[in-house]
Amino acid sequence: MISYIHAPVMALCFFILVAMWRFWACIDRLGFTREVGRRAPSMIQGDILAATLAIMPFLVAAVDWSGLTLPRQSAPISPYAAAFISLACLGGCMFILRNSGERFAGHWAGTRESALRTVAALRIIDAAELAHALDYLQAHETAQRPQGVGRIIEAEAREVQK
Repeated sequence: MISYIHAPVMALCFFILVAMWRFWACIDRLGFTREVGRRAPSMIQGDILAATLAIMPFLVAAVDWSGLTLPRQSAPISPYAAAFISLACLGGCMFILRNSGERFAGHWAGTRESALRTVAALRIIDAAELAHALDYLQAHETAQRPQGVGRIIEAEAREVQK
């Protein structure tokens, strides 16, 4: 009877996988896959790891229900061990996706909107980092240059002072 715990775990994993697929399908259809991969490589890596952990309960349930003996084992996997592994994989998947926010929606319209919000947020973050870097560079240059030294070009004169 403990083997039936796989059914709700697999249902949750199925919905997680469908939501992840929708998000990345929308990103791909919008043509921003390379941009998102370049600006947020950890998001792709985290989603791949979460998808791998979400697929594992299907495999564990298949091994448990079929009674296969895995290599280097003398007997089929214990139903309690299989249930624990499935729940641990689901927990790991949800732990990885804990900061995904509202990226994964339950319908296509919400998924398209979240894909656009993700791309816009990544662009805003890049623009803010560039503005901060330019401010820092300008402040560093003014701190290094002594007062009164620099180029002065007068509109009336044709002479340039250094």
